[in-house]
Amino acid sequence: MKRYLNMELKRAFLNKRMVLALSFGVLLSIWHYLGYIFPLRNYIIAGAYPLSAYNKWLGGECYSLQSSLFYMLLPILCALPYGDSWVYDCLSSIGGQAIIRGGKRAFVLTKMLVAFMTGAVIAVLPLLFDFVLTSSTLPAITPKVGLGLSPIGTGALLGDLFYTHPLIYVLIYIGIDGLFLGVLNTFSIAARIFTANKYMSLLLPFICYMAIHSAGTTIYHFEICPSGFLRPCQQFETTWEILIIEIMFMMTVSLLAARKYIREEQGLL
Repeated sequence: MKRYLNMELKRAFLNKRMVLALSFGVLLSIWHYLGYIFPLRNYIIAGAYPLSAYNKWLGGECYSLQSSLFYMLLPILCALPYGDSWVYDCLSSIGGQAIIRGGKRAFVLTKMLVAFMTGAVIAVLPLLFDFVLTSSTLPAITPKVGLGLSPIGTGALLGDLFYTHPLIYVLIYIGIDGLFLGVLNTFSIAARIFTANKYMSLLLPFICYMAIHSAGTTIYHFEICPSGFLRPCQQFETTWEILIIEIMFMMTVSLLAARKYIREEQGLL
């Protein structure tokens, strides 16, 4: 499995589409900084109450176009570098040769693991970049309850932590985003169960993401919508139970798909 892992990591991370996905996230962050953060320096120059970086970075506010675009397109960006690799392997000789040499189980589990890792990295790195960029202009002042400058309530997920140790809150929440998007990205590998179309494989995580959003907003249960609760500003407040249930459900679906692939007698056809 180690040999497979090294091979697939190079394949996933050393390609043009990985560069494209990360570049899109970074450019969106720079656009957010220039259009939304840099003008706020006047508050500091004028001696007014300084706005905190914790309330204004890409994940800390729920109002800018850049933030909305990032969290809407994130599943597509996560799937872009590696999401269609399994379909390609199934329809070419690459997968068959790999299985003959080292076994199907190791190869399938490696594909799932690398899909998870690519999704997590693409979700995390642009957010870290934006937080550092925002903090270079705005001071990282600990938010105060009652001032009305923070969209996060004390009853929100980790709400108390945000008002006591905001840096830890930001890092934990970015980690939650990485975990969730990484698991969701494994759906691009699981998609081979019902389609051999590489574009459907790339889009399946996004389709599931938006399907949950549509269902939640239709029945007025916004707490189940990952497009809202994955934002550290918590556009939609959720609970640990809902977050864990959604992650466990996605993991179960992907593992069942992997189990089916391993048991298929016809290999990768």
